[in-house]
Amino acid sequence: MKPVRKNRFLLIICALCLIGAPAAVSCSNPFYDMPGTLDPDDIIAITVTPPTKRLYRLGESLNLTGASVHIYYRGPGVDAKLDQEINPSYVSGFDSKKHGIQIITVTIGDRSDRFDIALMEPPIDELKQLTASPDEIINQITISNDLEGSWKIYIFDRNGAIPKNGEKTGSESPISFQAPSTPADYTVVRGIKKDGRWYSLFYKLTVAAAP
Repeated sequence: MKPVRKNRFLLIICALCLIGAPAAVSCSNPFYDMPGTLDPDDIIAITVTPPTKRLYRLGESLNLTGASVHIYYRGPGVDAKLDQEINPSYVSGFDSKKHGIQIITVTIGDRSDRFDIALMEPPIDELKQLTASPDEIINQITISNDLEGSWKIYIFDRNGAIPKNGEKTGSESPISFQAPSTPADYTVVRGIKKDGRWYSLFYKLTVAAAP
């Protein structure tokens, strides 16, 4: 009869976990509380927040500061989301010797997401010069686009970061982003995809201060 009592005790504990156990009874599942033991088969999808630095000179190493991966997985009873920093072992596609736009892939299990970066070869002072003044009404910088097919446009500040709304892909044109409070220089990268390859044009953009 003792095994029967034991089974009844286990059934009571399981029932408490389902309906709300007292504080003394832990219903957490350490399998889902510990990212290191998360089963890749339970991952539903991942989305990546790109790193802060997105523009590089040739020879620089990829900087993942500011990047994170959001892992959506099947948790106990409900789907859950786990945020964590991107481990370099998750990352592929970066080539410090390749000029132009690069698509970086982050893979966990059989799920992946991507973000873009750009590598430039010439010093910024040798790039074609563009100038712009903020729109007096909406306080935006607008860059027109005359590219056809698959294209990307990026605006990078001095730190290689992309300001809000400073990135567009596809058929959206033109690109507009918030004007700076003081005069500033940006790097504009325009890329177009032909025959499966990305071709990139780099410009130096000098922007007057917002009114």
